[in-house]
Amino acid sequence: MAVNVVLGLFIAGLGLAFPLWLVWRAYSTSRKLERGLLFGDPELLESDRFKIDRVTLGPQGTQLIENVEFVMAPVQQQSVVQGGVDSDRIY
Repeated sequence: MAVNVVLGLFIAGLGLAFPLWLVWRAYSTSRKLERGLLFGDPELLESDRFKIDRVTLGPQGTQLIENVEFVMAPVQQQSVVQGGVDSDRIY
């Protein structure tokens, strides 16, 4: 009789341990991801635990290519003249 109780408690413990581990792992992974995003951790780009499949807030021209590599579009330099004299025109 006592063996059945101990065996039942052991099986119940195993049955509860796995779902609790899954919840803990999801929570800790979520915290790690949020912290990494908050501080701009570059290790997130190379991590096997996270896969980036879409960029929603990147500078204009940012493209997502294989192996989660970000490529910045070249920025054109524009001269700004405020209330001054250019070589040809007066502003």
